[in-house]
Amino acid sequence: MLRDRALQACVVNALEPEWEARFEPRSYGFRPGRGCHDAIEAIYWTLNGKHAKRQWILDADLSAAFDRLDPKVKKAITQIPEDA
Repeated sequence: MLRDRALQACVVNALEPEWEARFEPRSYGFRPGRGCHDAIEAIYWTLNGKHAKRQWILDADLSAAFDRLDPKVKKAITQIPEDA
């Protein structure tokens, strides 16, 4: 079990910097150093800040959004271009 944890840590250390650079800055789910309180604060300031323009926020659960896609389509949309 200790070996598995060490291997997982190596993989995280290798992949995390690359993937963190690709994420949307306003994405808060399962990200290092970010949590639900950060998301709530961002929502608050989006709605109540000095130059607030938005009047609503969309919260969507997309966990099953791709369950019925054709496997070929699913594969095509999950591939990341080499130069991205």
